[in-house]
Amino acid sequence: MRQQIPPLPGLHAFEAAARLGSFAAAAAELHLSPAAVSQRIRSLEGYLGVALFERLPRGVRLTDMGLAYLPTVRDLFDELSLATTGLFGSTSRQRLTVRVQISYAATWLMPRLPEFCETVPHVDLRIVCAIWADTLPPDEVDLEIRQGNGSWAGLTSELLHEDNAAVVCGHEHLRRYGPIRDTDDLAARPRVHILGYDDLWHRLFPGLPESEVRAQRPGSVITLDTSIAATELAAAGLHCALVPERFARAAVRAGRLALAHHELVPMRQAHYLLRSETTPQLSPAARAFAQWLIRKDIEDTPLGTT
Repeated sequence: MRQQIPPLPGLHAFEAAARLGSFAAAAAELHLSPAAVSQRIRSLEGYLGVALFERLPRGVRLTDMGLAYLPTVRDLFDELSLATTGLFGSTSRQRLTVRVQISYAATWLMPRLPEFCETVPHVDLRIVCAIWADTLPPDEVDLEIRQGNGSWAGLTSELLHEDNAAVVCGHEHLRRYGPIRDTDDLAARPRVHILGYDDLWHRLFPGLPESEVRAQRPGSVITLDTSIAATELAAAGLHCALVPERFARAAVRAGRLALAHHELVPMRQAHYLLRSETTPQLSPAARAFAQWLIRKDIEDTPLGTT
């Protein structure tokens, strides 16, 4: 015998009010009066025997029990929405704008994105690379994926990926110089330095002064400004690149690059999922995208692991 479940109208009103931050906004979304939303939530609270919201002079706030209950209810409606769309199609489409850095987009996100589009066909996805940041008003961006320390003014951040850096090289490099034996051998090889990751080579060669890390024969050290440019240079020529390992996975597995050195360098920057502080809750489309990203990260094992 199936256990009793809470009244669905109350759950619906609770999820909307928690996501939007007010009974009035929930009422507008659900095409109900604020009084009807309030009554449905009170009925749910009576069924559960706990208060889910604190009623304040201006607005409402989730109680501790409300905060604990919200993820379960939210996931319930997300799963129901996705299952319904998958079986019966969608009567309405949602637009989702995500801003990403170009290296992340080109090397890791784009090869996987068709799966998201097939899984969530009712979302019209727009990906904008950070090079167009000045042309897109902030209120038109639903989510942003950015690498850094996790703290940006006006933005709420959630850790998405921890990152290590890996040394990669092209097959022509290995034919010319042979396999890399140790860090002293690697220090003598032609290398790519990437702006913004200036500390990585020095941390890989902790015993060498910074001047010696860069003091190679003319032409042996090239400085570039993106990881995607560094990986392409390494694949096409003789230089080793020390890049975020995630960005090199597709090229190594396709045979365009080789993992040249066994040691990975933990990066001081990580990838974060950002949204404006003025957006209290993610939309269903944004939540579906974020959950998909996390699943893909779990499934995509790093280089050098089994």
